[in-house]
Amino acid sequence: MDAVATVVLMAAPAPARAAWVDYPSGVPCGVTIPVEQCDPWDAAANSACMDMCHYGGCRRGGQCVSLGLARGRGCHCKC
Repeated sequence: MDAVATVVLMAAPAPARAAWVDYPSGVPCGVTIPVEQCDPWDAAANSACMDMCHYGGCRRGGQCVSLGLARGRGCHCKC
């Protein structure tokens, strides 16, 4: 029975971990900076983008966006 439990535990996926992103400071509103780790569907990445824009002076924060097929992803600071 212990061998089965060990196999099941080893097969379980590891929890996702957000990558550290060194955002610049003082990004003005309306600007989108390219950040490949800023995944629009990742709550932690959106939270980091929102904080970075808010601390830069954007009252509405920011959100991760797709920049198009060949351009990657970025953080857009909302005005």
